[in-house]
Amino acid sequence: MSSNIRVKRICQHCGDEFEAKKTVTKFCSLKCAQRSYKANLKAKKVEICNQEVKTIKEKPLEELKSREFLTVRDAAKLLNSSRQTIYNLISSGHIRAVNIKLKKTLIQRTEIDKLFLIPETVIPIFAIEKKVKETDLEECYNMSEVQKKYNISEKALYDLIKREDVPKVKKGIYSYVPKERIDQLLNA
Repeated sequence: MSSNIRVKRICQHCGDEFEAKKTVTKFCSLKCAQRSYKANLKAKKVEICNQEVKTIKEKPLEELKSREFLTVRDAAKLLNSSRQTIYNLISSGHIRAVNIKLKKTLIQRTEIDKLFLIPETVIPIFAIEKKVKETDLEECYNMSEVQKKYNISEKALYDLIKREDVPKVKKGIYSYVPKERIDQLLNA
């Protein structure tokens, strides 16, 4: 019962053409069959390793999704964006956040969910009058002008502006602050 047929086939491992005695033969030789078997085992091991890495990477995201309050960094990871983008969303009023002390900003998880439900037109929470118009630069001091006029150090001036929430305008490399507000604070 031996087979007398000869079939031309192409080896699935090396790609060479060979004559096979059966129609189901896949490899040209025992060596190609062994090499293909080992390559398949190696591919399976790599796939298992890749799956483990994928599950380890996704675990922190699953943990973030279950939290009720998120920091800015966690929110950035969750939305796959930068921290600055989250801060911009907070300042524009798209996301409400609570600033605990000066270092920690917390965002409620529902606020991030609402981000996808809210229409595009959102009125910012922060007052518009906080920013000084760029046309009013005549009514503003340059930071170095304030330091010279009131004989105050750069750090002290920066701390005062931050503590008293004085609006600042950046134009190029210079920062400007309103004259009346600075005069009010430093003459008192």
